[in-house]
Amino acid sequence: MDLSSIYISPLELCNLSCRYCYTTKTKKILTNRQILSFIKRYQNSLKKFSLAEGGRSGEAERDLRLKSIIFCGGEVFTLPKFTNLVNQLLAQNIFITIITNGTVDKLVEISDPHNCQLIVSFDGPKPVHDQNRGRGNFLKSKQFVNSALQKGFPVEIFYLITKDSFPYKDKLNIYDLPKTYLTDRLGSLSKAQTDIIRTNYPCYPPQNFGCSMLSLQSDGKFYSCCESRHAIGSLTDPIENIINHYLKVYNPLCSDPSFFCHLKP
Repeated sequence: MDLSSIYISPLELCNLSCRYCYTTKTKKILTNRQILSFIKRYQNSLKKFSLAEGGRSGEAERDLRLKSIIFCGGEVFTLPKFTNLVNQLLAQNIFITIITNGTVDKLVEISDPHNCQLIVSFDGPKPVHDQNRGRGNFLKSKQFVNSALQKGFPVEIFYLITKDSFPYKDKLNIYDLPKTYLTDRLGSLSKAQTDIIRTNYPCYPPQNFGCSMLSLQSDGKFYSCCESRHAIGSLTDPIENIINHYLKVYNPLCSDPSFFCHLKP
């Protein structure tokens, strides 16, 4: 659990209709103004939190500040002014990670590629990927990755393992980039197949690290995990209350690699 990194999902809408997508495509969207206002409040609250913690422990104030943000959706690059938001955050010395399907290329608009990581989703080799995401999207996403590498962005691959891609789990190779494996949330894999992936491959969430991260979702509410269904507050609440609530509700089950928050009843 690290308060210096947060997760923001400005929207759930997407330009694709993937067969294995499990998110609810609500029409709620966070504006740049809402996000920037929250981040300013959050930074101020972290300063107060650092002072309070230092006072209680008798230690010097810690350098507790927001250092990184992970953006996901939906497809964030469909937002008309998303790159403006990214550039304003990069100017604040915040490292940005963007999870994307790689079909909307606005990379030329991002001012500091070296401090903006891209995680591009693939569902297997071309036939499997296009069967899930639509014809032509494998090559479009691969061209996006190539464009990103040429511009100096750090790039990783999210490799979705389903019953269709499982036979190719060792064969996807996109420019020799590192891969993080995601197991299908809709249940197409058998337990044995899921165990093979979770045991033998680098996965998200990591095998020895929880997935808990303070998350702001498109509904304007905060959650203790990007896939949790249980809100712990909203944008109208004092940020100090959100942080304290988050620290209290942190669920140790998140460190269990077989546990996924979106499966909570």
